Parts: sequence; C-alpha cells; structure tokens
Amino acid sequence: MRAYLPILLVAISLQASAQPNFTKDIAGGSDHPLLRRYEGSMLYMYGGENMGPARIVDLEGSKPALRAVEGKVANRFYWGPKGRSALEVHRNFQQALTAAGFKVLYACETDQCEKAKVQYLVQELPREASWKEFNAHVSSIFNSANQPRFHLISAAKPGPGGNTYVQVALSDHNEYQRVRQFVQIIEPATLEGGKVTVDTKAIQEGLQRDGKVALYGVTFDTNKAVIREQSTEQLEQMAKALKASPAMKVFIVGHTDDQGEFESNLGLSQKRAQAVAEALAGKYGIAANRMTPRGVANLAPVASNASDEGRAKNRRVELVVR
Repeated sequence: MRAYLPILLVAISLQASAQPNFTKDIAGGSDHPLLRRYEGSMLYMYGGENMGPARIVDLEGSKPALRAVEGKVANRFYWGPKGRSALEVHRNFQQALTAAGFKVLYACETDQCEKAKVQYLVQELPREASWKEFNAHVSSIFNSANQPRFHLISAAKPGPGGNTYVQVALSDHNEYQRVRQFVQIIEPATLEGGKVTVDTKAIQEGLQRDGKVALYGVTFDTNKAVIREQSTEQLEQMAKALKASPAMKVFIVGHTDDQGEFESNLGLSQKRAQAVAEALAGKYGIAANRMTPRGVANLAPVASNASDEGRAKNRRVELVVR
C-alpha cells in the first residue's frame, strides 16, 4: 500500500496543477434557474442533492458565523473570464441578488473578510458539498484559508415554503488570472414521506411495549385529509396488527407540525385521523367501534418545529392503546 502512496500524491498534484479548459462548460452542467453566472465565466463543476444539509454565513451578534440550513442544494463552481477582478464579480452578484429581492445576511470584501477571518469559516464548504465528481481545483478553492482577494456574500429570500439561500464565495487564482467562484443555492424542500413502512410485528411490539406506535407511512395531500395512494401498504400492516389482537381498542391520533393557525391544524388533524379510521373500517374490515379518531394538531411534538426535519417528524399518525 505504501508503494502506491507517492504515486497517488503525484496524481493529485498533477490534477491540481493541470490548467483547465476555459473554453467550454462541463458536459451536462448549466446555470441554476435562480442565478445566472457572471458573464463570460465557464462552468467547471456542478452537483447537488434533492434534500441535504448546508452551512451559510450569517451574523451571530456582530460577528460572522456558520449557520446550518437544509433543503434542495445546488452547487456550482465557475472560472471567471481572464482579467476580471474578484471585486467586480462580487459586486455584480451582490447587485443581482438585491435586484431579485434577496436580503443580504452577510457580505465582505477582501480587507473586511480577512479581518473577520471569514475564509477560515468557509474553507471546508466546497469539500463538504456534493459534486458530480472530485476535482482538486474545486476542493482547494479556499485551501489553507489564505487564497488571494477573497470575497463573500450570503443572502436569503423568504417564500411560501421557507427561505431560499444563496451564497457566493470568490478567490483569485494568480497563475490563471481568473476568479474562482463557489456558488451554492439552497431552496426549500419538503420531505417526501411514506418511504418507510412499519410492519405488523413492529406495530404489535410497539403497542405492547409503549402503548403506542408512530406511523410515518400514512401520508396526506398538503393541507388536506386525503390519504395518498402510497399509504396502502402501511394501512394494510395496521389492519393486520389490529386483526391479530381483536380485543384491542385504539385511538387513531393525527399530529401536525406548527405551521399555520392552531385551530386550522386541530381541525385538519382530526379529519386526517377520521380518514384513517374510515379507511381501516371500509377497506380492511376493522370494526369502527374499536377505533376512536382524535386530532391534536401540534400539541405533542417529538422534535423541534424549528427545522424542516423536525417538522417532518411531527407530522404523523399514531395508534394508541385505548
């Protein structure tokens, strides 16, 4: 293994020093619909996740700090046109974001960035990001946190599903006389539930051990009490568990997150619980008098409602032994 290590290091070094082809974009890549590139730039690498974590620079008191966010993440790495300065690229991005209705969370130019040590904050972000493939130019854009003429802007724009975040961090490459641009866009993303079904045995064990079991495999249309078709398997497992214990009576409890008015959520959670009870009675033959539907809105969270992940955990149906 040791014999291969020097060869590997040489290969990485060669990749890092090999001059990119500045005449064309990477195959399959394109600008994000929300933010076009600085004119004349070349898209060198792209990537992203349908739902994933990211970290953006925000103010904590009077100092810049990283804040964790999550959503649909899009990553882009551009090389600027030769001879254009980082300051010019930075201010163009700042102007474009402001014009699009984004509020600047934090922005700095070289001297201010160095004073606040912002490059130290973000030096790992390109390495943490999801990319189409590994590339040393991308991962080393802020190498050692001392790359020249560093600039940064992070901004947010509220929307019906939550905030959209944009972060653009720049550094110069002296040899190529081009600005390296790390652009990250995080859009609101709703967890697509119903992907995990709790089987009959697990339902029975949960009811016997804890007197209740949470079922995330039953999902509904947004703001409605319409059970989605993908919930069929979970309903079947619930029915089997109830048929295996014919003397057991249960509450079917609907839970929501804290988004919206409480009274509306209370009514919605009751209707959803009722819809589950009706489906179990009508389609699977469970006696209606064995089930009592109740909606409790967001009165019994199992996680913080401050994040998308927490809210997804709070939206659930529970069987509770009566």
